[in-house]
Formats: sequence, C-alpha cells, structure tokens
Amino acid sequence: MQRLQDVGSMVRARHFCMQGGWSWASRPKTLMTRCFCYSAKPFLVPVGMLLSAALAIPPAHAETAPDKSVETVVVTATRTPTPISRVGASVTVIDGPAITRAQSIPVIDLLRDVPGIGFARTGGVGSLTTVRVRGAESDQTVLLIDGVKLNDPSTPGGGFNFANLVVGNLNRIEVLRGPQSVLYGSQAIGGVVQIITQSGDVPFAASATLEGGDLKSRRIMGSVRGQVGDLSYQLAAGQFDTDGVSSAASGTERDGYRNQLAQTRLTYALTDRVEMEGRVYWSKSKVGIDGFPAPAFVLADTAEQTETDELIVYAGTNLSMLDGRSRTRIGLSETRTDRTNLNPSLRVPTTFDGSSTNRRIELQSSLDVTPQFQLVGGAEMERGRLRTASPSVTNPNPVPLRASNDLSALYLQGQASPTSWLTATLGVRWSDHDSFGEAWNTRATLAASLNGGDTIVRLAVADGFKAPTPFQLFSNFGNSRLQPEEARSAEIGLEQAWFDRRLVGSITYFKRDTTNQIDFVSCFGNAAAICVGRPSGTYDNIAKTQADGTEVTLEARPNRHLNLSAGFATLDARNKVAATAAFNKQLPRRAKQTGFATLGYVFDFGLDVSATYSHVGDSFNNATNTVVIGGYDLITVRASQKINAHWTLFGRVENARDEIYQTVTGYGSPRRQTWVGLRATF
Repeated sequence: MQRLQDVGSMVRARHFCMQGGWSWASRPKTLMTRCFCYSAKPFLVPVGMLLSAALAIPPAHAETAPDKSVETVVVTATRTPTPISRVGASVTVIDGPAITRAQSIPVIDLLRDVPGIGFARTGGVGSLTTVRVRGAESDQTVLLIDGVKLNDPSTPGGGFNFANLVVGNLNRIEVLRGPQSVLYGSQAIGGVVQIITQSGDVPFAASATLEGGDLKSRRIMGSVRGQVGDLSYQLAAGQFDTDGVSSAASGTERDGYRNQLAQTRLTYALTDRVEMEGRVYWSKSKVGIDGFPAPAFVLADTAEQTETDELIVYAGTNLSMLDGRSRTRIGLSETRTDRTNLNPSLRVPTTFDGSSTNRRIELQSSLDVTPQFQLVGGAEMERGRLRTASPSVTNPNPVPLRASNDLSALYLQGQASPTSWLTATLGVRWSDHDSFGEAWNTRATLAASLNGGDTIVRLAVADGFKAPTPFQLFSNFGNSRLQPEEARSAEIGLEQAWFDRRLVGSITYFKRDTTNQIDFVSCFGNAAAICVGRPSGTYDNIAKTQADGTEVTLEARPNRHLNLSAGFATLDARNKVAATAAFNKQLPRRAKQTGFATLGYVFDFGLDVSATYSHVGDSFNNATNTVVIGGYDLITVRASQKINAHWTLFGRVENARDEIYQTVTGYGSPRRQTWVGLRATF
C-alpha cells in the first residue's frame, strides 16, 4: 500500500540531510553528515475528513502517537534540507517503506496517486509514458535522479520518457509541484520529480527480490551497500521481462518488454571536509510497439519495436567549511540516450535512429549566515546535442538532423525564519540561451506553522521559462518561428491536524497562466497556412492557456494496525486563444477529476494487507474536444507476510476488476494481473 507524505503530512521519518539530491556520507570523522529520518513504525494516509467523526480514535499512547519533535525533511523544494513544515510549496514524499509496500515495478505506478499528477501511456508497461504535473505539458516536468537532471534532446520536447524508469534501489521520491525555474531551470514549468537512491551509510546491507506474474512476467532485483573505512558504496542491478499486451487496443499481438538496469554510487572522504563522489546509472530496454500500416493507415498490430539505451555518469566534489555552515558541491554529469525503432517486416527495417547527449557543469553553495537565515546560490552550464534520422524505403540513408543548444544560468535564493513559526524564501535566476537570449525568473514562498504545528498555511508565487528544443525548431516538423514558453503560477494551501496528528488533512488551490505554449499541429487534411510543405504536421505556439485546480489529501491512523488514506484533485486546463476552434476547450489528455482511497491493516504476526482504489475522470484526446477518453477506476490488492527477520513473501492483484481502459485513444492498457514474489534483506 502506498503511503504518501504530502506537504501537510509531517510523518515520522529517520533524519537525513542532503543538498540538491547529493548526499554526504555519514562518517564519525567527517563534518559532512546528513540526516534523514524514518521511523520503523508505518504511518499511512487517510480517507476523508468526514471519517474523523466516525473513527473511534483511542487516547494517544507512547507506542503509537506521532512524535511531533521529528518531522519529514525535504531537499527538492529548496535544494537544502528543510523541515516540511517550513516549506511554502506543494511537496509530496513517497518514502522507502511506502515504496516497498506498494510492490510497484514501474515508477509511474508510484506517482499515479500523487495529487496533481496525470500520465498517458501508449500501450502496456514499457510503452511511451508521459507525466503531466497540474496539467502542464509532459516535457515541462524535470526529472532528477540523485540531483542529476535527466532529459532527452532527441525527443520532440526534450522531456523524459518515464517508460523505462523502474523501481530499483530507491530510498524515496519527492514530487514538487508548480513552476520551479529559479532552482531547476528550463523545463520546470509543471514541477520536479526527484528520485533519491539508497546510499552506503551502513556497515553492510544486501537485498534481493524475485517475483513473477501473468503474461509470463518476471523480475529479479538485487543490491548491496555498505562502508569500508572512508569509502561507502552502493551497487544494484536487475532485469524485468513481460510478454505484455497489444499496444493497439484493437490488436491481438502481444508487445513484449524487457528492461535491464544497473547502478552504482561511490563516495570517498579525502579529509574531514572534502568528499569525492561518483555515480553511474545504466538502463537498456526493448519494447514492442504498434503503428499505422498501409493501406488503411490506422493503428494496428505491427512487428515494430523500440530499443533504448540510457546512461548517466556523474562525478563531483563536496566541500564543507566554516564548521559545516558552508557546503559546496562541484559536479560534472553527462546523460546519453540512444533510441532505435525497428520494423523487421520492412525492406528498410530501421525507421528511426536517434541519439542525444546532455552535458552539465554545476556549482552550488549554501551558507548558514545565521541560524535564521540561509543563502543558496549556484551556476550551471549545459549543452544538449541531438542526432536523428528517419530512414524509409524511398530514402534509406537520409541526412541526419544534427543540432545543439547551450544554456548558462546563475541563481540565488534566500531563506529566512524570523520567528519559530514563519519561514519565507525569495529566489531569482538569470538564464542565457544561445538562441533566445536572456531570461529572468523569480519565486517566493511563505510557510506559517501555527497552533504548535497543527495548522500550517502555505503560499507560493513563481514563474517559469522553457525554450523550444532543436527538434521543434529544425526537424522536418520544425518551426523556426517558435517562441519560448513562459508561465506564472500562484497557490495557497492549508493543512490541519487533529487528535495528536492521527488525522491530518490538507487542501491546496493553484492557478497557472502559460503564454506561447508549444503544441503539435496535425496537418493531415489541414489546409492552414502553417501546414504548407508539412503534410505530417508541425509545431506552433498556443498564445495563451490557463489551468487551475484543487488538491485535497487526508491521512488517518486510528491505531497502530489500521491505516487509511484518500486524495482528490480537480483540474481545469483550457486553451484561451479567442477566435479559434479550440477556444475555451480543455487541453488534451487532462482529466478534470482524479482521486484515490487506500485501506491497510498490519497484523501483529507480520501480515500487511491493503487495497487501493484509483479514479481518473473523462478527458479529451484532441484540442477541439471531439474525441473523448473515457474515465476509469482501478483497484489494486496487496499482501505481504514476514516469514522471519530476513525473508518476506508478498503478492498483489493489479487492476483487480479487470477494467478495460485507455489513457490515449486507440492504445490498450494492461488488464488484471496477479503477482507473487519473495524478498530477502540482510
């Protein structure tokens, strides 16, 4: 069962400290100690404020009452460790126990029930998967793994394909909603998703998971981590295979998927103040896809498949000075993505060949000027390169598209806590894009913790900026007249806790205005001037779009056995360009309502059972709202039983009602699937 720690959910945690996703090793001899805390006692989230009157909540006891002195510390919101009660933005944390309890394989299944998150997938697991935060475009979400930014310049919008992101050696996930360009630059108009992996801050630990299910699905995953003297290490590897389902809803041929994953993380303390760090993340996948074969040119079974290689390499130095009040990180990273589409039934089997490289140099420093005031600043330089080609029978050796872009930036943020109950942040970023010149972004937040922390009010205003990608500008679908996307957003949130935090509720309202949003224009049968010479389509700016909505979460723990949770979100995202066919229409693939409810129970003898109900409302597949994507409801049932201190048997039923649904018109989705597995930890 997934446990969400929303901005309003200051649950128990084992303390950690990290900066911008890069963690310091915890060694007695070094000043670079990070704290990040989780209690071993589970705290799962609620079903509704109305249940508070019906729940027979017993008096608080030491063994079950939440400890107000210990709260969740987050890093993504400010790039420095900050107690969640002092964060003015909307953050959701999915912690390690929740990740284990959920038993999910794709990371998208963990994000599914985060308020404000929507996703679309062109088929089964491994198919192209896009994530939207609060209705922003899918390529307006920044993904970080341990602070390293992932994007793919070879994709149209330069965004990240979540298809191959599977659960591995994860410690936690932080989801930051709203424009975040001040701290995270271009692409962060919708928000930021940061995945934080486990570190080697223990003498020795190992784990292994083996599971299998319907559709000949099987997965094996293993990891080791530990510390030898001044060296800490973490190694993890795994493989996931499934026969899958047909990507085309009308098809019968299964489109299989294979994912291989390996990652490592090494840190070495040169001195008490200097630490070196290196990380490598590698993923290789192959997935069957369907296409639009002649002569009908409608989505149907084909023999096509996509092969993808992803590699992330990071090397950095962490410095601690002024008795730990000053912390500096210098890092070099490179991400590389190679993607090939193959159709063995064609005379020219390669239909797409693309590669992209993103290189970054980062300097970040934080200074605790006083216990009440902190500065965070940094500099970034980034270069993205792409090479793409689309061979065909008529042109088997096309000249590849080659393009690059350079982006430099400086940012500074101040965080002040003039009183014990009030925290404010103010940040500014200067960016210089080689094609679009300079841009300035600002962000301000306010968090007021009242009534001994039982009432928290949050306010945030921010703006965002995203330049067109080389693909959108220069490819066969390109439009050299595109302008950068810009967004302004504001939000206000309220959290309230009752019964010694056994019942916690939060509600947030947000509004975002976006100008020059970039969208794809289909030119099939379209006589518009922009389509001249581009029969397949092109990119264009939507002069203005608006989105607003609410996010509600509730968490309850009546006793140490029973856990309840619920969340509900509304979204109204519309095209606001007058005198067009799409004026005031809902933006495509954005459901107006989403929600979830979870019920879990942990028995004294170690059996943990839970059930989650997820709801996604109707949406539209096109800009003029003539093609409806029907809403759907999914139920997942899970159970795990501890055999002893080292071994756990678990199982789940996904889509237990065997619902037939689509997230993109014409593309199929997985039906009911049963899994069983065995996990060992040492």
